[in-house]
Amino acid sequence: MGAPRKGLLKKLWNVVETVALLGPGVLLLAIQYARRRDRWEPKAPFLPWQGVGKPLGLKAIPGGVRVRFQEVELEAVFLGEDLLRLTWFPGEAVPPYALAEAGEASPFEPERQEGGRLLRTPHLALAVEEEGLTFWDGAGRLLRQEAYPERSGRAWRHRVHLTPEERVFGLGERAYALDRRGGVFRFWNQDPGGSYGPGEDPLYLSVPLWLSQKPEGGYLAFYENPADGFADLREGEALVGFLGGTFRYYLIPGPLEEALARYVRLTGLPPLPPRWALGFHYARWGLRTRKEVEEVVEGFLKRDLPLKAVHLDIDYMRGYRVFTVDEKRFPDLGSMVRTFRERGVHTVLILDPGIKGEKGFSPYEEGLREGVFCRLPSGEVFQGPVWPGLAAFPDFTDPKARAWWGEKLKGFLEMGVSGFWLDMNEPALFAAWGEPTFPKSVRHSLEGQGGDHLLAHNLYGLLMARASFEGFREQAPLRRPFLLTRAGFAGVQRYAWAWTGDVESTWEGLRTTLRALLGLSLSGVYFVGS
Repeated sequence: MGAPRKGLLKKLWNVVETVALLGPGVLLLAIQYARRRDRWEPKAPFLPWQGVGKPLGLKAIPGGVRVRFQEVELEAVFLGEDLLRLTWFPGEAVPPYALAEAGEASPFEPERQEGGRLLRTPHLALAVEEEGLTFWDGAGRLLRQEAYPERSGRAWRHRVHLTPEERVFGLGERAYALDRRGGVFRFWNQDPGGSYGPGEDPLYLSVPLWLSQKPEGGYLAFYENPADGFADLREGEALVGFLGGTFRYYLIPGPLEEALARYVRLTGLPPLPPRWALGFHYARWGLRTRKEVEEVVEGFLKRDLPLKAVHLDIDYMRGYRVFTVDEKRFPDLGSMVRTFRERGVHTVLILDPGIKGEKGFSPYEEGLREGVFCRLPSGEVFQGPVWPGLAAFPDFTDPKARAWWGEKLKGFLEMGVSGFWLDMNEPALFAAWGEPTFPKSVRHSLEGQGGDHLLAHNLYGLLMARASFEGFREQAPLRRPFLLTRAGFAGVQRYAWAWTGDVESTWEGLRTTLRALLGLSLSGVYFVGS
């Protein structure tokens, strides 16, 4: 490939490539969708940011303190000697999808001093002061100072002081230097539209976590909020905010490796993968027939090159319809899968979440009957343009939709398929302009409590991975699941590995990839690749 295509030129080139592949009809769909999306987007007026004022009173609660302000309250609870949870009320509750530990773990009772304004454990101390919160480690070294937050409608934000020598790592998948100081980042999973290079933001997988490291000590801060958010680290402070949801975050003191290990206990360890998954994988777009795939595998084996898995992209499907096989291009796919397996090569199939909205297409008809698709506020099933054309999308925040999706894996698993490659799950759509995803007004179940896409967007990839993982274990209980996902959120490591999407095969692309991989690993997503 050539040098990375920048800005508008790159986007135009991607449009040309897509139209050449799918025909001019896809361009019309992308234009029509962008116009409809703009109409569907909520039009909320901007409200000025308002501070919460000074503390008006404190009340001791199990494991911590509740602080009353004029219109809001803060609840700070120690869930262990080395884990503090802070929650600001009011907020929009979202189920704790990111957490592996119980959301209401038994509190750890701290030592209380200065009339309850100072709480201390052997590893962490919190002081409630007039202008903000201050944190120390067990040795009395200053870890963090933050101002009280501000509100604007549904949104919250706050400022955290950063010392000149402080380094900040994490924040999920970023095409940025490993030290995030000086950058502005958005927490909003997004397909950048073709290949990307240094500085592209946002990318596919958001984790609102940072690791602070400085001579006097370090800590980890994890914001348990999946809503559209941001972190601005350009000045001598960090400005962190979210446009909805509950303003809740966790603090973990300690050196980088210890703090990250505690975070992974909170959000979940990755499961033991199948042994073959640690070998060499061959995955690329453009293998359009069974014959081409067989030639690639034969080429590896004939030359005695290591190969443990081959990934099939969307060309194996009939007209890019998920859960189908094109029998003309991939006749008797099951026999190919079995033959490869006998020779020590496993087959991984790509799955996209979009279900073609076609009368007579059984997954679509089933989904309508079961009521598993995302809907507009009007109650109409939401549809957006992707590879097969207009498609409906399972609402993975609904347990019924997750179970339905998991059952659809049965045929492929019985065929002998060893794993699944989850793509387009930011979720990504074809849009001629603007954001290539759902309107923020699209409705989601959120386990029955209800909410909009502003809250659920970053959860979509995580919960598609969860649905696939649970379905795999249900349909093939004696096999270890293997899943590879493009998008996700905190906790996705419990279900899937991640890869870094579309990067250029250049030295600059390699540099960008290494930054993204290290950033994911420093955000608790350990099994990653490109």
